Amino acid sequence: MVGVVDNIMKFELIKKVPIVEIGGKRCFLDTGFPGAFMSAESGVQKFFEIPGLHFAGIQALKRYTKFDYRNSEITTSDEPIPLEGGETLPVEIRENCQWPGWLVKMTVGGMEGMRYIDTGAAFSYVHNLSKEFPSGGTADECAFDGRPWTAPMRRVPCEFAGHQFEILCGDACDNKANPNGCAVPPEGVIGYDFFNNFTLVIDRVGGKMTFIKN
Repeated sequence: MVGVVDNIMKFELIKKVPIVEIGGKRCFLDTGFPGAFMSAESGVQKFFEIPGLHFAGIQALKRYTKFDYRNSEITTSDEPIPLEGGETLPVEIRENCQWPGWLVKMTVGGMEGMRYIDTGAAFSYVHNLSKEFPSGGTADECAFDGRPWTAPMRRVPCEFAGHQFEILCGDACDNKANPNGCAVPPEGVIGYDFFNNFTLVIDRVGGKMTFIKN
């Protein structure tokens, strides 16, 4: 079901994730979900207080997708989407693997590496996060099967393409989304704070990302 979404979608941020309407359904837009659409478990619907909520993943998007959190808009198109004044860098596209998604090079808490960027992650997680960073309180989270949990967060400095910003980040060992073990890939997952700091266009066929710092 590639290319089922078109043009500009206004979204509402609920618990730091974008909720859009597609085909008359309210959808949690999650770029870490490899499919097009899936009905959310009742526990997830209760967590977001949205009856009938669906997941919409990367297969619901066309080749080019623009994420503009400042204007609450997501645009997806088969044609290039301009972003005036933007810088362009490679983005690694993984789709047919254990951890599908999009990765960019980023330094998180002094650790440089490829990182998943994920609209479905309200909070970020990396492995072996230093406890020297100041506390950022706790995160209220919910797994795909609807199980809620809380995790301690820290305020962690990041650098992406020479731009500095801060995220609320937890250690991967505190992410309880998978009952059989850690639900965070080795590269880590950077969520809401990245999209809130940058407006970006992803070319998921050409493997490029054009962005500007907000």
